[in-house]
Amino acid sequence: MILVILSAAGCATMDKDECLVADWRLIGFQDGAQGKSAATIGAYRKDCADYHVAPDLDAYQAGRREGLLQYCVPANGYRLGAAGRAYNAVCPTGMERSFRAAYNTGHDIYQARTRVNSTSSLINRKQQAIQSLEADKQDKLAEMIRQGLSSERRVMLLYDITNIEKDIHTTNTDISALQRDLEQQQAQLDYLLDISAY
Repeated sequence: MILVILSAAGCATMDKDECLVADWRLIGFQDGAQGKSAATIGAYRKDCADYHVAPDLDAYQAGRREGLLQYCVPANGYRLGAAGRAYNAVCPTGMERSFRAAYNTGHDIYQARTRVNSTSSLINRKQQAIQSLEADKQDKLAEMIRQGLSSERRVMLLYDITNIEKDIHTTNTDISALQRDLEQQQAQLDYLLDISAY
């Protein structure tokens, strides 16, 4: 029976057995503790209507209020924000402000960390592009010293090598600018982590 109740609370769909044995206060508590919207009861009502079972709205709401007391603590708001998850504005008025402040702190850190990771990935991709360009350049240089190479082909290879060197220079310039950005982004992330109370 406990397993049935837990599975019912884990998602907004219920089968006949779950509807018949539902502990609506417990389901409400678990939904509240997970920060689910009050509208979740509507999905239960729809599911259980097929079996002529009506949810106990008062019990569900009482349980959900109790669950929200666990969910709406600042430490949880911070974790939610730092994980980049959305907040559904479910907290009671008296808890909303501190929860939202902690959520915003965590979300700022999430965004700063995302910028650092994105810039690091871009630098890595550009470094890989340079390696590919360097390999292409070496192949063309090797071809240039082959015996019997026509002068037209040699001129084309020189042209290609010049363009590759320009691409390498441009990409290295991009990397230098990105590395400066990354230093600033990392400093911002470190600062946010340092001033965070969580």
